[in-house]
Amino acid sequence: MNKYLYLLFLASFINVAESYSQSESYIVNTTSFCSRLNDEFAPVLYRGGIVFCSDRSDNSPVSYNDDQNRLFKIFFVARKGSSGWNHPKILAKELTTSFNDGPVTFNEKGNVIYYSRNNSIVNSLRNISDTSNKLGIYSAELIEGLWTNIKSFTHNNPMYSFYTPSLTPDGDRIYFSSDMPGGVGGMDLYYCDRSNNEWEQPVNLGPLINTPENETFPFACRYGKLYFASEGHNGFGGKDLFYTRETDGEWIVPVHLDSAINSPADDFGLCIDSTFTSGFFSTNRRNTDDIFRFSSPAVDFQNCDSILENNYCFTFFDEKQQLLDSVEAKYLWTFGDGIIYPGKEVRHCFPGPGKYPVSLTIIDELTGDTIARKVEYMAELENIRQACIESDKAGIVDEPMSFRGLTSDLKDVKITDYFWDFGDGFKQGGPLIDNTFKKKGDYTVKLGLVVEQDSLGVVNKLCYMKKIKIN
Repeated sequence: MNKYLYLLFLASFINVAESYSQSESYIVNTTSFCSRLNDEFAPVLYRGGIVFCSDRSDNSPVSYNDDQNRLFKIFFVARKGSSGWNHPKILAKELTTSFNDGPVTFNEKGNVIYYSRNNSIVNSLRNISDTSNKLGIYSAELIEGLWTNIKSFTHNNPMYSFYTPSLTPDGDRIYFSSDMPGGVGGMDLYYCDRSNNEWEQPVNLGPLINTPENETFPFACRYGKLYFASEGHNGFGGKDLFYTRETDGEWIVPVHLDSAINSPADDFGLCIDSTFTSGFFSTNRRNTDDIFRFSSPAVDFQNCDSILENNYCFTFFDEKQQLLDSVEAKYLWTFGDGIIYPGKEVRHCFPGPGKYPVSLTIIDELTGDTIARKVEYMAELENIRQACIESDKAGIVDEPMSFRGLTSDLKDVKITDYFWDFGDGFKQGGPLIDNTFKKKGDYTVKLGLVVEQDSLGVVNKLCYMKKIKIN
């Protein structure tokens, strides 16, 4: 007698994605301190102002600037009021040479600088145009108002260029661009990690990030996010700006910034503030290199879905068992774990997602004969298609609480950005974040994701929420 076996499965939930348009995500304006006659580029936020590179006159008593050999110096411009700027000035005479200086990067305290410059700085007209005088990376410390203790980066090599350095906020990694051997091609992006106060060997970011063309001007942010300029990835033309993110040692495919920032001209040298809401970048869309400011409007995510518990427990029964009412029958179930479960109706919990063989054998208790057997029915279980907010369910006022958004069962998408809302609006962050709650109560933590659908390249927004209690 053939029997039918039915499994009662929970329906999976697929979140409805909101349309997300990067073309509306930035507002771009020019900065008033830029000259239409000179180049200004590679801005870095520093002590209430901007440090940048320029070939404008530095009022030095000796200058070799001309149309053929325009040398770049490191300038600083301070803010003037809420929207204006003072006149730019040389950042520091002790860092200024008769050759090219900059771009720069600072540690978080602002008392250590790493910067590019020509390796040979002997005051010689011959060396100014000497292509063998490669760029290197140098560092200095700010002591009693002067930049001192100038040192060459340990991996500088006079045969190759090392430039556009960028320190991570914690100061434990430095990114830079180099044409040293062993790269993908052109100028490649590298990083060195700090160990025992020494820089380890350079690591190439690999062919997912680097191309046979040039990748330059890295800018390292919090949460493992890295902006850079590329001439090799698909863009609008010239140098275009991209970002990637390192999560668990893996880089995501570079994301192209929108048309408000990128253009058919060269766009490069981006920096952004700690809130990820505004910053500056360089562009030559006005025929000289200029520094533009950009800002993004407040980001919001609608229709956030509650995170659901995955359920792997199901009730199993034989639908046609009434046909055996006149027979004393024994029902024996197995679920691939070697244990036999007796009963007409049994409940079983699987350990997690996967494929599991399920079988039912019905035996006549009087004769011991098998009346029916359903062998190796394959139950296939999947997690609910959603992101996860991993955290404790409760916390304590004024004590940091960790939230983790790395675990995801979203299919065929890559996560490019994370936004968190702890009751004060969505703010950009990373997959791992801490938050301190200042008041007792019940909170709804929301995780907003910007995702790109792998097969179509469509960018969407998804949102999930989880309730926690703060005591």
